[in-house]
Amino acid sequence: MNNVTSIAQHQDPHNIAAARLFRDRWENRVNALANCIEHLVVDHEMTEENAELVAIQAYADLEATNQTARIDVDACTSHVVVLRTEGGRPVVFTVTDLMRVLEQARQDDRAVVVDRDRRRPVVLEH
Repeated sequence: MNNVTSIAQHQDPHNIAAARLFRDRWENRVNALANCIEHLVVDHEMTEENAELVAIQAYADLEATNQTARIDVDACTSHVVVLRTEGGRPVVFTVTDLMRVLEQARQDDRAVVVDRDRRRPVVLEH
């Protein structure tokens, strides 16, 4: 008698999002995120808010591939983001700093809304 164990491929939401984003990697950020969010909502029955967060996190993970810089989540608070550049040097971004970056991106027409009906999320195009 043969005992064969079926191993179902476990796909958590992050992996599903990453696979969809990788498929759309040649798209711009807005289209890639919009496609991913729609995929998660329609095909995987996620809430739109959860799908947005999962898609954003997966996009950031894919974009960070081969980067030496990283966000130091242990040093961050709800009012400061600490970016560690090469060699671990900290760069500080307060909420005020980030709001200025966002305002400048809006002035330069680089702040783009992914879902125009809901007016969220906003991404910065390069």
